[in-house]
Amino acid sequence: MLNRSPRLLLTLLVFLAIACESEENSTDDFIEENANAPQISVEGITTEIEAFTQITVNITDDSSIVNNTLVINGEEVLKNTDKNFKFDINPFDYPTGENTFIFYSVDEDGNETKVENSFIIKKLLASIASPTLIVNGRVFMSANKMSGELITNVEVFKDFENVKLYADDNFTEQPIIITSYVMLGSDNLVFSEIKSIANIEPGTDLIKFQENARAFTENTYNPNPAYESFSFEIQEIESERIAQSFYGSNINGLGAFVDVSTGNVIEEPNGFLSNLQGRVSSNSNLNNLFLHTTNSTLDLSFERIRMEDYKYLFVNNPNNQSISYSQFLPPDKIGNIYLPNDVEGYFISVKGFKDETAFHNLTFSSMYTASLENTDNGAVEIPMINGFNLIISDMLFSINGYSSMSVSVVGEKSIEIPNWSAEKNQESIFLNGDFDLFNLFTSKTLPDGDRTVRWNYLHKKQDEVNLNIESFEFPEIIESLADANQFDLEIIKTPDIENIRLIGSTGNLKYEELLFDSQNGIPRPYNAAPVDIYTLKTILSGS
Repeated sequence: MLNRSPRLLLTLLVFLAIACESEENSTDDFIEENANAPQISVEGITTEIEAFTQITVNITDDSSIVNNTLVINGEEVLKNTDKNFKFDINPFDYPTGENTFIFYSVDEDGNETKVENSFIIKKLLASIASPTLIVNGRVFMSANKMSGELITNVEVFKDFENVKLYADDNFTEQPIIITSYVMLGSDNLVFSEIKSIANIEPGTDLIKFQENARAFTENTYNPNPAYESFSFEIQEIESERIAQSFYGSNINGLGAFVDVSTGNVIEEPNGFLSNLQGRVSSNSNLNNLFLHTTNSTLDLSFERIRMEDYKYLFVNNPNNQSISYSQFLPPDKIGNIYLPNDVEGYFISVKGFKDETAFHNLTFSSMYTASLENTDNGAVEIPMINGFNLIISDMLFSINGYSSMSVSVVGEKSIEIPNWSAEKNQESIFLNGDFDLFNLFTSKTLPDGDRTVRWNYLHKKQDEVNLNIESFEFPEIIESLADANQFDLEIIKTPDIENIRLIGSTGNLKYEELLFDSQNGIPRPYNAAPVDIYTLKTILSGS
């Protein structure tokens, strides 16, 4: 048996080693003091625990059996004879603040090792990047129970701030609603924007889902991206319409870009000359810039670019070059996306990725954009380029007078309208179809007629959902600002407009993976497989 003095010294050494999270030092110190007692390695303990955490314990000892005891805050929570095991710490099972962790291991000879530590418990409800601040405005975030009862709220002070919302010891672990409020200031009272994300499990890190969808967060947003300008020219172009249509947009990862478009056009004896002006970000380069003809740079005075007009060229470092239009090539193949019957118009944007690795790294080129009022045979032609082995097309088209679809599909496809529907009866919504998320959009014009309050409410798909909007509790600061600026918060609970957006994919995406989008309105987590994603927007029947 150890005498008291060495054991005391040993305990202190092990405690300090664990607190510094250094497994190697902990083992070395123990061997030096007493090689006969159990050697304990604890991994996963940090000074603060705010979300579900798994702790790993490894014990080395010559004995075939060791007797282990874990005591937290004076209460025995675990007892076993294992040399290697894991246990979980759920912060909602412990009081907020400092908690004491004591672990004993005794071998067959009675040699004992005691590891003691303390950690701070914080009950994280969710972490999320806020909306951007608006001039003269204020942004707030809150957490509510699914019943509508307010749990906590904070104010945001910078663009896309990473916000953490915490509960106190009165909160019982249960799904929650995370809400953002954009309130315009007294100099510009136009509208208030509210967005609620329901059915979030406490402890969820929503920021990682935002970043996977390439939405801005405090970690990724750069308010002043550095870039350099460049220019080059294309000569011997057959028509002014083609000369005006050149465009290039390459994304080389989050925040890295090259874009270029026609600046001005000059008529010359051997055709038209197009001066192209571009920008390249400091973290990108001009290697292998993809150029193509497009309608997006043409005004209404020009006839639209047809597929027979489509030409492309990969250009390496075009800065200050003079390029002949004769170098441009037609598509290597014409692909087709087949639309449902009775689609009268559409808008399409096509992106090209070298391969799936480029997709995950968000490295792609804009390939084609077009919008037409009608289709002859329900087919939309898209260019297929050998340099792009993965093609993704984002489309928007109307189905009838009150419904529209946005889709993001991989390769050539036949698109079918999914059999999705939603019906409202008082505060309950009944949902049908195989989708993953629904988004209720409401809008209320206030009595003065100058201000509109919009409320987006997102929820995972269930057969029946009770939104509890009428019982939703706003933070006191929101109520005070509303009163000061003549906003009637109760009025917005009975909106003028109620639309619904239903979202699903051909892949096995999580609800949280479909919550966020970057710019085009179609959520796409780039760390997931490149699957088809469908969004149906329609009125909410029965409302």
